[in-house]
Amino acid sequence: MNSAVDAAVRFRFKNPMNRTGEPSVAELKAQLAAHAAEIAALKAEKEALSQRVVKLEEELALARLHRFAPRSEKHVDRIFNEAEQAADEDGADSHESEVIDIPDTGLPPVESTTGKKRGRRPLPQNLPRERVEYDLPDDQKACPCCRHQMHRMGETVTEQLHIEVKAKVLQNVRFKYACRHCDRTGINTPVVIAPMPTQPLPGSIATASTLAFALVHKYVDGTPLYRLAQTFERAGVPVSRGALGQWVIGSSEKHLSRIYDALKLRLRSQPLIHGDETTVQVLKEKNREATDTSYMCLSEWRGQ
Repeated sequence: MNSAVDAAVRFRFKNPMNRTGEPSVAELKAQLAAHAAEIAALKAEKEALSQRVVKLEEELALARLHRFAPRSEKHVDRIFNEAEQAADEDGADSHESEVIDIPDTGLPPVESTTGKKRGRRPLPQNLPRERVEYDLPDDQKACPCCRHQMHRMGETVTEQLHIEVKAKVLQNVRFKYACRHCDRTGINTPVVIAPMPTQPLPGSIATASTLAFALVHKYVDGTPLYRLAQTFERAGVPVSRGALGQWVIGSSEKHLSRIYDALKLRLRSQPLIHGDETTVQVLKEKNREATDTSYMCLSEWRGQ
């Protein structure tokens, strides 16, 4: 009988499962360790998937950039470190990089081992020059050696490019004339006003120079009208986006349309007109999906 009890006790210790079927401490620890390993594996898988998502997003952005972005090297304004790259390529604006002309010594010229001469380009001669003079104070014009008065022996001239954008108001003053004799003796007094030259947009506050400024920024530089309005705002001139739109439309209808008609006439007079295969996306088209590649074709029939 005692041997049977001892066997049952030994069996209970070998199999630490109580009579109710609950797991033991060792089994719980093993389960916790397994769960921790599973969680660590899931975290590693999640990190790998996150890195893959980031990589795929970068590849997609690069693919879109190669497909839709301008491929001309002139469009460098999208480079974040454009200033650093431009300074490395051409550092000719510093004083240390100026090219010094060596006087003629009569010796044969020696070929330089360096490449292209790098130096500051001279400013165009057609630009107006404004002379700004810097002189020594009177108390510094004495010789530091003998204290005698020094004389001016020459001058050193350096040129800088100065661009200044200013906004000003042109007051168009039209003088009026009347007759004093008619004013005293007559019934009506005629009043004559000096005429003004024809304005590019009658009734508008914009001059021809202002319209040219807006059109160049809009079509040459590709500046949107809201940014152009911000430019005027920084200059202290509040011009709304709607006013800028009226300037652009009015200039196109009154002046640029004549250039368009001349170019169109010249184009139609050619025996052959070249075209390009510009792809467009058509959202709603019968029997075609929005993702299909479509082309824009312009044709003209010339009847006899």
